Amino acid sequence: MKNYFWPLMSNAISETEKLELIKFITNSDRFTNGEKVKQFEEKWSKWLGVKYSTYVSSGSTANMMIMWLVKNNYFKKDKMKVLSPACTWATNISTLKQFNIDFVLGDNDLENFGLSEKTLKEAKEKHPDINVVWATHLLGCPNDVHIIKKYFPNAIVVEDCCESHGATINNKKVGSIGVASSFSFYFGHHMTTIEGGMVCTNDKLLHQMSLMVRSHGMSRELTDNNMRKEFEENNKEIHSKFLFPVDGFNFRNTEINAVLGTSQLGNLDSFIETRKNNLNIFVSIIKRYPNHFLEFNTDGNSSMTLPFICKNKTTKDNLIVALENNGVETRPFLVGNITKQPFLKSHEQTLDLSNADFLHENAFYIGNSQFINQEHFTKLSSILEQAIK
Repeated sequence: MKNYFWPLMSNAISETEKLELIKFITNSDRFTNGEKVKQFEEKWSKWLGVKYSTYVSSGSTANMMIMWLVKNNYFKKDKMKVLSPACTWATNISTLKQFNIDFVLGDNDLENFGLSEKTLKEAKEKHPDINVVWATHLLGCPNDVHIIKKYFPNAIVVEDCCESHGATINNKKVGSIGVASSFSFYFGHHMTTIEGGMVCTNDKLLHQMSLMVRSHGMSRELTDNNMRKEFEENNKEIHSKFLFPVDGFNFRNTEINAVLGTSQLGNLDSFIETRKNNLNIFVSIIKRYPNHFLEFNTDGNSSMTLPFICKNKTTKDNLIVALENNGVETRPFLVGNITKQPFLKSHEQTLDLSNADFLHENAFYIGNSQFINQEHFTKLSSILEQAIK
């Protein structure tokens, strides 16, 4: 494995946190989903500004569970049709395919990377039956949910915030605006529980259902006593310890991961602030080359990565070579236009995807974290100067 001067991601688990984990393991006899998970969920809800959170095994399973909940709670009789951006994460779209949910792929905005206003207008004209909009906040940059509601005022808005902890719209944190939202705590994101995700909502019923769905569909996971007793009364012939009112999954996480999450959460705001400062320095550097890079939105951006939106493919290709040769790790702009991926080439319901194609061909990013400092930016400036020449 190549040893990078500037890796895409670095270990964010401190020695203090490792000792805290050792202490917990040494003094505890329960490691599966329990009180530490509940404590982490409560602290996360308070930080985000929502009523309920459910800790799960990953950001991808968080997204999967949200789509299952929305489909089975809001669309038992009506057909569900989702609008999603074409540049998003692969498992978002995999979930829609696996659940046989009808979906339309729209174009991304080149400034905030979410659904563009142009594609929302086109979607409204061509697919007025869209009733769920998946607002994906990519790379820490907030997609304006209010513009989505302008074109689809009656649609259910779900927020994918897996890469955008602490991003804001009008000073309100993303993930607290839609009907439900997802977060990822994967290694390298704003904070980590190694693997893990969160489903967040202000809808009490949706939350109670999420508790059952997370644990195989079992009613004993419910924290609403009245709801649990009603299920038991209606199914007296089945033992309450193994009563499954709904079909579910095993998306549980562990006490160990929750202990780490609670510890990391205490530093999350400072991590985000450092990422934002790094973003501002990065933007000041690329602004020196207006003929080579497009500017993007920094307002409310919590900056998971530092993206290069090159004006052409030649600039992108040459710069990637220069960065990699000088120890700076790079990645494509996520999966790019997802319709170009092998598993989705046959999908027909797409709008004009010019911007998604542009990002696919011309954009990439490098890492950002609390460990990036002025030495990194000095080297980046030197690499760019030589590469552009």
